[in-house]
Amino acid sequence: MPVKFRTEFKAREGDFLLNPAKPVVLLGSCFSQNMAQKMNEHDWEALLPAGTLYNPLSIAEALFMMTDSEYGLQRFENSLFQDNGIWHSSFFDSSFSSRNRDDSLEEFLTQSRLIHEKLSEGGQLVVTFGTSICYFSLIEKKVVGNCHKQPQTFFSRRRVNTNEIFMIWGKVLAMLRERYPGIKTIFTVSPVRHLKDGFEGNARSKAVLLLSIEDIVVNNPDSRYFPAFEIVTDDLRDYRFYADDLVHPSSQAVDYIWEKFVETFIDSKGKKLLEEGLKKHKTLHHRPLLGALSRPLSETNDEKDEKLIVD
Repeated sequence: MPVKFRTEFKAREGDFLLNPAKPVVLLGSCFSQNMAQKMNEHDWEALLPAGTLYNPLSIAEALFMMTDSEYGLQRFENSLFQDNGIWHSSFFDSSFSSRNRDDSLEEFLTQSRLIHEKLSEGGQLVVTFGTSICYFSLIEKKVVGNCHKQPQTFFSRRRVNTNEIFMIWGKVLAMLRERYPGIKTIFTVSPVRHLKDGFEGNARSKAVLLLSIEDIVVNNPDSRYFPAFEIVTDDLRDYRFYADDLVHPSSQAVDYIWEKFVETFIDSKGKKLLEEGLKKHKTLHHRPLLGALSRPLSETNDEKDEKLIVD
């Protein structure tokens, strides 16, 4: 009998399937960027309209704002502040920041139009929670999505509980069903570790997210959970599958998670589309080796992520 050295996650195709021929909207932590990149590599249209957001309350607020133009624009305008000549929104990351206030407003309107268009067209949403630690403005008494390196004294910081997350996402999913009939939502918990509060703090934070999603999925049959967090921490279970910072999953781990995601949510017809899309992507992005060596290396995803971290 062969010796086993790991417990492998066995993915099984179910009745909750996504269609690679239609666009998908992704929201949440930097792990969403990893998944969007894999989708785009397979010629699957993936949109990240809200930038990088880490906690469930901020992601929920972004969805409310970006799918309700009248309410959202007013909220976005009220969230803008200027620091060192740059306009920032306390609800979003620096992808919405600009030296010109009107440019920030235009970016918000552009991304809001896109999310509405793509959810109407595809009805597919993937949401990744990164942490249950939230920052709240002491002035507005509301959750913020990004502190933009403002003084810590401007904010209070606490871990939200499962009931808070469940209540707000019950409202979000009800809103989505009304505006986008037939929408499917997949929830994940990011395997990226948040170690500011140590090992115990990270574990408790992730536990809150996992329990919250369980309640959400049980009470909303148009949603499912995909265990990206468990795949990295239990199936792979080795620092070989983390990047050099020992926080983010390595590219090999992301590839493995992607394979399991496809096995779970894509049928045979969809898998064929993805295979064809990957071939097309490789052909379009093929470059001669000498040309590639003559260009400077671009910034890695992990380095970009570090610039967007809330705290």
